[in-house]
Amino acid sequence: NADGSQATTAVARGRFDGNRLSDVRDIFEARAWGGAGQHFGSKLVFDGRGHIFITVGDRGANPNLGQRHPSQGLDNHQGTVIRLHDDGRVPADNPFVNRTGALPEIWSYGHRNPQGLAIHPETGDVWSHEHGPQGGDELNLIRPGLNYGWPVVGHGVQYGGARIHDATEAPGMENPVHYWVPSIATSGMIIYSGDAFPAWRGNIFVGGLAGATIRRLVLDGQQV
Repeated sequence: NADGSQATTAVARGRFDGNRLSDVRDIFEARAWGGAGQHFGSKLVFDGRGHIFITVGDRGANPNLGQRHPSQGLDNHQGTVIRLHDDGRVPADNPFVNRTGALPEIWSYGHRNPQGLAIHPETGDVWSHEHGPQGGDELNLIRPGLNYGWPVVGHGVQYGGARIHDATEAPGMENPVHYWVPSIATSGMIIYSGDAFPAWRGNIFVGGLAGATIRRLVLDGQQV
């Protein structure tokens, strides 16, 4: 909002002629307004087939809400990965199209603060990592329509050590492919496809703000 009390995530599209932008318009505005100023996510990738994926954080909503947490609902964009056509239209094959009470832009939900986002150059798999609380940073293979569990399940605790989760897994909720305890404070991610280090092709590289590290993850199919 103009007074700075609320903010959300938006994606704009325009035309660049080498000097200036023109025809700029919003193609997506997340229904995820908040005033806390945290957990925005906000990474964006194109899949090469006319689609765009966008991460939206949970805005720091109270994790003690459990199943009532906004990341566990489909009526808002908090804690989601969004999939659109690159002009902002909703693809007809998105998982929640035509579901009453669900926002059709949602591709997956149950996320906390999804940061890194990358599409595997050979398989087309969508990978994302997200910040856990104190412990429990996650690497997830993002599949349509699935619930990734925050804050009902997880591997971290609240800052200061208070318990958040009753379990690390539950029926109907996806487990992370890999997780970090203690947290590395995930930031940025690529799937290497260069020529300089051929043995590393297909490896995932993840930045870690805590300790200023880079982590290399070797994939075996869809496992680390």
